[in-house]
Amino acid sequence: MAETIKKIIGIMDPNYFSFRGTLEALFAFLKPRIKYGPNTYEIVTRRITCRPYDALRANSTCSVILNRGAHWNPHHNSFFTIVSTKVHLINDMNSFGAINKNAGYGQMHELGIYVPPTVALPPQDYSELLANERTNPDLIFSEHELFDLHEIGNDIGYPAYLKPQSGGGWVGVVRVNNYEDLLREYNKSGEKPMNLQKAVDYTEFVRSVGVGPQIMPMHYNAEAPFSHDRYMRSPTQAVDFNFLTPEQSKEVKQIAKLINAFYGWDHNSCEALIAKDGTIFAIDFCNAYPDSSLVSLHFYFPDLIKAMARWLMFCCVKSRKKYQDFTYNWKKYFDILDESKKKKLSYHERLDLYEKVADEHFDTAHFEEFCQESLGKEFDEKAFEFFASKEFDKIMERELHYYFKVKREIPMKLAHYGGIHRFWLHCEQNRLSREPAGAAKS
Repeated sequence: MAETIKKIIGIMDPNYFSFRGTLEALFAFLKPRIKYGPNTYEIVTRRITCRPYDALRANSTCSVILNRGAHWNPHHNSFFTIVSTKVHLINDMNSFGAINKNAGYGQMHELGIYVPPTVALPPQDYSELLANERTNPDLIFSEHELFDLHEIGNDIGYPAYLKPQSGGGWVGVVRVNNYEDLLREYNKSGEKPMNLQKAVDYTEFVRSVGVGPQIMPMHYNAEAPFSHDRYMRSPTQAVDFNFLTPEQSKEVKQIAKLINAFYGWDHNSCEALIAKDGTIFAIDFCNAYPDSSLVSLHFYFPDLIKAMARWLMFCCVKSRKKYQDFTYNWKKYFDILDESKKKKLSYHERLDLYEKVADEHFDTAHFEEFCQESLGKEFDEKAFEFFASKEFDKIMERELHYYFKVKREIPMKLAHYGGIHRFWLHCEQNRLSREPAGAAKS
C-alpha cells in the first residue's frame, strides 16, 4: 500500500556558512515530495547542533547526515560513530580516521594509479616531546634511526615539494629546488611529519570534487596567494569549460570515483596533475572534508549544491546504509589488479574495471534513474529559480561579509561574485533550454 513517508536530512558544517546555508535554503524552497516506487517521500532538513546526548542510547531521527567537520570535534565524532549503524553518514567515520594521505598514496599506487615519488619524513622537532615529564627520551629515541636527508632528496629528485602529511589547504607546502632548500625548509617544519614529493612538470592542475558517483573536475591554481582565487582560470576569467579533453575528463573522474568508493567516502576531493607527456598523477586525494565554500568555488558552487541535494535525497528514498567495514570491496579491486596483470590489460582497461566496482558501491545505475525519473526537469528548473532569487543573493552577501574582513572591499567583492553568478545563471538557462534536465553530472 502506498504511503507518504517523511525523511529528515541532518546538516552539519561548522566552517562553511554558504554551503550549509544554501543547502538548507534550497531544500526549504524545493519542499521535496518525491515519488519513488509505490511511496511518496517528504524530505526536510535539520541542523545538527552541539548538545549533550545519552551515550548509552544515542539515536537520530535523521535518515542521512551530512557530517562535515565531525572529525575535528570529539563530541560529535563519538555520536556519529554510535549512530552510524542506523544512519547513512556522508563522511565515513571509520575510514576518515584510519586513512591518511600516505596510506592513500601507497594503496592507490599499488592499484596502478600514477602517484609521484613520495617519501614520508619523521618530524624534525621533538622539543615538545622532550619537555613532557611523562616521556623517557632514552626509550623514545632508541626507536628512531638517523637518516640521510641529502640522499633522500637526490633519490626523489628536484624540484620537489615538502608538505605536511596532514595536509590542509596547501598550508605549509613549499617548493624545494635543491638540497639547501630542502634542509632549510625541513628544519623549519617543526613537529609535523612531512612528505617530500617529486614535482611534476604539468600543463593542468585539476581538483575534482565528488558527491556520490558525481565527479566535478575544476581547474585549480595552487600558487594563487589566496584560496578564493585558486579556482579562477585567470584574473579576468572565472571558468574555462574546455580545459580538459574528453579523455582527460574521463580519466580524472574515474580516478576520483575509484578513491571515493575504495574508502567509502561520499564527499571527497582529488587533486591531479596532467603532465606534459599526458600522464595524469594523483597528488592529494584523502580530503573527505573538501573545500565547498562559495567564496572559493564561485561558478562551480551551485552545481556542487545541486549534486549534494540529489545525493542526499537518493540516500533518503533508498534508505541507504554504509557498510561498517569500509574495506568490504577491497578484494574486488585487487582481484582486478591481479587479473589485469595476467591478461596484460592496459591502464585504461583496468580503470574501466575499477569504475564498474565503484559504480556498484554507489549504486550509480539506480541513482541516475532516480535523477531522471523521480527528480526530472522540475528539480533543475526549481533549483534555477532558487539560485536566481533574492534569498540566494542574501546568502552570498552574508558569506562575503564573513570572509572578507576589510569593509571597503565588500562592494567590489559583491560585484565580482555577483557577476560570476550571473554568468552561471546565463549558462544554466542555456543548458536547460537545450538539454533534458534531471540527469546527474557524473
